Amino acid sequence: MIKISVANQKGGVGKTTIAFNLAQILAGKRSTKVLAIDNDPQGNLTSSFIENSTELAANILHAYDGKPVGPEPVTKSLSLLGSNIKLAPVAERDFQIIFKLKEFLESLKRGSAFDYCIIDCLPSFGHLHLAALNAADYVLIPVKPAPYALAGLKDLFETIEKAKKYFNPDLKILGIVINQFDGRNLVLEKEMEEALRETYGTLVFKNKINKRVKIEESPAFQKPITDYDPKGRSSKEFKALAEEILIRIKSLEYRGEKNGGKKR
Repeated sequence: MIKISVANQKGGVGKTTIAFNLAQILAGKRSTKVLAIDNDPQGNLTSSFIENSTELAANILHAYDGKPVGPEPVTKSLSLLGSNIKLAPVAERDFQIIFKLKEFLESLKRGSAFDYCIIDCLPSFGHLHLAALNAADYVLIPVKPAPYALAGLKDLFETIEKAKKYFNPDLKILGIVINQFDGRNLVLEKEMEEALRETYGTLVFKNKINKRVKIEESPAFQKPITDYDPKGRSSKEFKALAEEILIRIKSLEYRGEKNGGKKR
């Protein structure tokens, strides 16, 4: 099971939208099973899958409490471990809580057939954020081409390096996704995109996601953009991004095996 945390310590960059659509697109591939985890007390990813998060049966909170919990099926190939505001107090617990999510996923994958796990992170630093980095194989970073984006990334990269140093040495950055490219301030956005690509090079994915109303509407109907607007440009952009992500994972996994690592 390849575990991907969708993270950025800055809010408003579209983490949940990326996590929701990526999970759905991957689950739509033949013989692929996906587990989506909402690791944010706001429960936005959960709301994208189910109408009423208060009726949530499979709450990721149970994993942090050390209680047994089984993912809730959304489709035949997609399951959810959701969250709601009850998850918030976890951030105030002892530091050892950051190891609970990884321990849970290690126990889960021994008896499951999931190929991918997509973890939606909250937009702030703390125990829940560190727990997601500790549990992940890869970090996928959505970023909005706006002022202070580079400064926010610098902080996140420092956090990732500390996570690698102190508790997850195998953690890798999968890449940076330019998201919510608006076009209303094209000159500034182009300058920010150029700065991102100049600073981070090939870490920035070639495919980017433009901001469109239908992307914002689709989660309210519990539909990925590929179902809500299957022939639209946004659907094509997300599919292209998903393919680029899969190619990059395959390359990174191959390099890991070639260098003596174990295949997941």
